[in-house]
Amino acid sequence: MATRGRTKKFPQIKEKNEGKFTDWAKRNGFKDACSAANAVMKNTKKYSSSVVKMANYAKNFGCSTK
Repeated sequence: MATRGRTKKFPQIKEKNEGKFTDWAKRNGFKDACSAANAVMKNTKKYSSSVVKMANYAKNFGCSTK
């Protein structure tokens, strides 16, 4: 019998990486992590792949519209 819904676990952030993107965003002059994530995702070629991955995670799971 097939399982319904998601079979993979929710991608958790490792404890050593918690707050890493927010710190990066504040050091680079952004107001918060969500505004930094929007800026990074608009121009991914300007930023490193690790920053783009963190921004993508922030946009998908942390930044929601009200």
